[in-house]
This record gives sequence, C-alpha cells and structure tokens, in this order.
Amino acid sequence: MKLPRIASAVATAAMAPAVLLASPAFAADTPAPAAPAAPTVPDRAADEPAEKPEGRAAARPADRAADTKTDTKAEKPADDPQAAKDRAAVQAVLADPASGPGVREAAEKALKGSAADLRKFLEVEWAREQFTDDRVRISQIINGGGRAVQKAGKAALKADTQAALTEFLEHGQHTARFEDDRVEMLRMLPGAGRGITEAVNRLLDSGTPEEVREFVATGQHKIRAVDDRVALFAMLDGAGPGLKEGIVNLLKGNPTPAELRTFVTTTQHELRDDDNMVLIWAMLNKAGPELKKAAITAINGTPADRAEFLKTGQFTARDKDKAAADAQTGKPDAGKDGTGNGTGTGTGTQQTGTTATGTQPVGNTHVTTAGGTGGALASTGTQTALIAGGGAAALGAGAGLVFANRRRRRTSTKG
Repeated sequence: MKLPRIASAVATAAMAPAVLLASPAFAADTPAPAAPAAPTVPDRAADEPAEKPEGRAAARPADRAADTKTDTKAEKPADDPQAAKDRAAVQAVLADPASGPGVREAAEKALKGSAADLRKFLEVEWAREQFTDDRVRISQIINGGGRAVQKAGKAALKADTQAALTEFLEHGQHTARFEDDRVEMLRMLPGAGRGITEAVNRLLDSGTPEEVREFVATGQHKIRAVDDRVALFAMLDGAGPGLKEGIVNLLKGNPTPAELRTFVTTTQHELRDDDNMVLIWAMLNKAGPELKKAAITAINGTPADRAEFLKTGQFTARDKDKAAADAQTGKPDAGKDGTGNGTGTGTGTQQTGTTATGTQPVGNTHVTTAGGTGGALASTGTQTALIAGGGAAALGAGAGLVFANRRRRRTSTKG
C-alpha cells in the first residue's frame, strides 16, 4: 500500500535536475541544491480515497450538521405545523368544563400518543365520546327533574341522535324546567304564609325562567322562614304547656330556616299531641263509664283521634253518662246544682264545655296537615289551639303523674 508514495518520491527526484538545468537564470546564479525530500502525507485508512480535495474536506462538517438537523426534524412529528395545531385543539377540548369524563379520558390518551393519535381523536373519538357523555348527562337530569323535564329528556334519548341530545341540553331542558317550576310554585300556595303567597303570585304573573328557578331553588326558603316565625308567635296564643315550651326554646336558639320549617311541619304536631294526651289522661280520674271508654279509645288511637275526642267526642260521652245517671236517680235535672254522681259528666254543651263539676278541658283540637312544596303546611299554625281553664286545673292536680304513666305505657308497648 506504500507504492504510490515511493513512486511519487522517485519521480520527483528524477525530474528535479532536469528542471533546474533547463532554467538559465537559475543555472547561472544559484547552486544546485540537494534533492528535496518527499512530501509528507498523513496516514489514512485503507478505504479512504487517494485524493481529498481541500474544498470538499472543509465543507464536510457543515454537510454533516445539515444532515443531522434534517434527521432530527423528521424524528419529531410534534414540530410539524399540522400536528401542533391538532395538539392545541385537543388541549382546548380537555380544558373545556363542558367536556364529559369520556371525552376527557380520550383526550388525555391522545396527547400522550403520536400525531396520528391526535388526528384520530379529533376526527373520530371526540364525537363518539361526546355522544356517550351527553346521554349519561341527560339521564342524570331526568332523574332529578319534574314531569316536563322527564318527558323532554326521554324524547331526546329515544331520538338517539347527537342533534336531539344537543338540543335538549342547550334549550329543551330549560323550557321544560320552567314549566315544572311554575307547577311547583302553585303547589306552595295552599296554606302558605303571606310572604310565600305574594312572591308566588308575582312570579306567576311576570317572572322570567331565571327568576322562577332561583325562587324555587333557594329564594322560597328565606321567605318561608319569615312566614314560619310569624306562625310560631301565633301558635303561642292558646298553646298547651308542652307546645309553648317548645316554641320558646326554639326561638331562643336563633333557628335556621330548615329548623323553623321542621318545627312547623312536624314538631308542633308532636307537642300538640303530647299536650292532648296529658289532658285525656287527666279526665280519667273522674270519668263516667262512657267517657272513660271513649278516652281510652282516643289514647290508643291516632293524634287525629285524640284531637277529635277533645273537640267533640268527650261531650258525646258525657251526655251518655249524664243520661244514665239521670235514669238511675230519677232526677232529670240532677247534676246541674253540682250534686251529681261525681263522675264529672257535663251538660253536653260543646261550645263552652261546662259540666256539673266545672269547665272541662277542650285541648289542642287544632290539627294541621302537611301540604304544598317542601313540607309546606295546609295550615301553618296561625289558628289558635283551644285549651280551657279546667284543663290547666287538671294538670295542676295530677298531670305529672298521669304523663309519667303514659310514658311508661308507651315504653312497655314498644317493648
């Protein structure tokens, strides 16, 4: 492999004298120098070309850099303009609050993939996942909606097209909910207080869908709380001891609207029934056969049975006891002068409750029933419960013992 180098050196040595002798100026003035040494050539690999032009050798590093840059660009598809646009579009879908769980999951997966994955999401998967998410969302709306919302939502699901689903979500549900809200407000009116009545009538006349929705969702509770407070103060007039104590304790505790609503719809009836139960037990101390029988029946009955007994049933039973006592003594007017048989029978005058032994307890005869929206009452308790003076006397004489017996009886019954 050293033959070219040797041949070059030999040829140079052979030609040098001839060249020098052929030049007159050089021959005359300059002595002949010694033969020059062969030029030094760097070693190179066996597979490199024999000649390496200077210009090409200098340009090779730049060429290699250009080739490397081209290769790197080909290995990064994200730098492609279309891929960058697709990635930005997918990120926007992911950031959209309206995107459902299915769309979000598919978008996140596409962002972790290639440019082809991004394009596939935008062209195929997005619409497919959106369709599924919209069906799920409509099903949730149906479960919490009124009759009109349920009807419109089921129609959209039955159509089973993206256009029908989108129409319901963007427009149909709001129109149907406005109809349901108006129906809901009409249900609030029976037994409602002044504040609720005025607000409902105003909204039914000129309320917008947004105003009606706000009232049904939140506004009604604030207004009803004011009405409930008014009702509680009205209950105090003529309330029994248990109900009165419950009202006072509630108002002292700065109650929430929900607590006021619970008392008006539920607690007041329980306390009224407790007071009525105490009155009925107190009557048994001096009751005739018919009065005792009716009283025990009322005690074992419902709260409505006890209220009805105090309102009318006790007087019917007293009339029967009086008639039986008169038949035994042969004195039709016996008992009017206070010298009757001591059974506590009365004259049967239901309006006054006057008897031979004095005024008899009438009790909490006012029983309200639940009605309206969210536990609104058919009556909010503004009517006065009647408790006659004789009832207070009976309580003072032995109501505590009677009430304790009743509690023990309840406990034994539950056991």
